[in-house]
Amino acid sequence: MKGKEFDTKNAPISFIDLEMTGLESAKHEIIEIGLIKASQPELEIIETWEAKIIPEHLETADPESLKISGYKQETWGGAISLKQAMELLSEKSKGTILAGFVPFADYSFLDAAVTKTGIPLDFHRRTLDVHSYVVAKMGYDWNDSGLSAICQKLGIKLENHHTALADAMACYEIYKKVSRETY
Repeated sequence: MKGKEFDTKNAPISFIDLEMTGLESAKHEIIEIGLIKASQPELEIIETWEAKIIPEHLETADPESLKISGYKQETWGGAISLKQAMELLSEKSKGTILAGFVPFADYSFLDAAVTKTGIPLDFHRRTLDVHSYVVAKMGYDWNDSGLSAICQKLGIKLENHHTALADAMACYEIYKKVSRETY
């Protein structure tokens, strides 16, 4: 997933969060995708979207990751295949800037999903790391700057932490608030 080169000044931003069956993109799978697509420079929400994905190899899943993400077969009704999810994500994120809260892990899983499904994602070639942006702009201590800690410091409500859409929304709210403030 190399990304494209295009003018980013007015390109929408796709705040994305994934939940996975573990931390290794070569071994584990995406089981949930959350997307908040926002306009620039207004940062108004254009679209919200989430998908639960049917895991193909639960035998390789890390039980702790499944617990954190809240995965249970009986509550994953309506889940779709990775291919279907990637087709939808490709359509929804075309021509946008990929943003996330420490997005390198999500990026590696998206890259593995592109390789596996053959469905390209058309993001800009550079990624917006909201965590690094906040730490640089506000001077937070790296050791006390997780998603929930920053939400708490900024007065942003974070419900259903470790669900993809809730965490994508929190990332968007953090970026929106911090980008409009002077510190």
